[in-house]
Amino acid sequence: MFRFIEYLERFWALLSFYLPSHLSIENNKDKNILIVPGFKAGRFYYARLKSNLDNLGFKVGILSTLRNPTSLEEAVQYLAKQILTAPNEVTLIAHNTGGLLVLILPDEARRKVKRLITLGTPFHGSDRFTNTRYSYWGFESDWVKTNYKNALFFPLFQPLSAIEDFSFPPQESTEFGQGRDLWFDIPGNYNLVRRNENIRTLREFLGTPKDNINLTQNPKANPEFAVPKKIEVDFSKYEPAVYKKNKEKITKQKSSTNKEKAKLSSKANSAGKSSTKPVQKGKSIPKPKAKPKKKSKR
Repeated sequence: MFRFIEYLERFWALLSFYLPSHLSIENNKDKNILIVPGFKAGRFYYARLKSNLDNLGFKVGILSTLRNPTSLEEAVQYLAKQILTAPNEVTLIAHNTGGLLVLILPDEARRKVKRLITLGTPFHGSDRFTNTRYSYWGFESDWVKTNYKNALFFPLFQPLSAIEDFSFPPQESTEFGQGRDLWFDIPGNYNLVRRNENIRTLREFLGTPKDNINLTQNPKANPEFAVPKKIEVDFSKYEPAVYKKNKEKITKQKSSTNKEKAKLSSKANSAGKSSTKPVQKGKSIPKPKAKPKKKSKR
């Protein structure tokens, strides 16, 4: 049943991809959440997710993707120009292969992003891209091996996936690893952004109350009080200058520790030697006096 619904959702995503509205570009100057569409999925396909997040008080924008980019760099630059119109500390919700595109964003656009949430992104590639124009996204390809850990360069990174994925088998393709993955109960990659159960889970994950959530109503919440499950990664300590300084500091600490250990050991040795009186030069050791012999009585 879920597989059939997944096929319907995939068809709807492809149909909306070829609608004229997919190529329209918005100004994201007042947005705090940006949705990055997945593989051949149109902007209108994410309208339900957008409306639910808008009802919570977030300001959500849906980015446009190129239909026939001449190169991967062109597709990424097209996304980067839209992200640069957003304010700082924006949240990216990247669906499907949209999560692979944001891995190689230019630094200027990447610095705009405070939090990256991926939905069903095939971090290890997929066999469905092998022997196609997207072969760089093939399963365990050199491209994914080189770039998939770039997700760790975002201040907050949280990968979410369906409990079972029909679009990108095997299941390991959508697992980032390192104990970071969270799973939706409803299977299917394209169901992640359309099924009410998954949308409810995503709303809760963004910090909304877990009780009394009704998708038919319009609950209000202040995004400033949305507390995410923080997974902060500080990469400043790995910068060359900082790393060199820290390394020198550690080396000095080790050398001072070794010196202290040497002093303590020398003191211990000297204390052990002092227990036996040393023989002074030029002085002979006095011989013990012999006991006088008893005279025998005659």
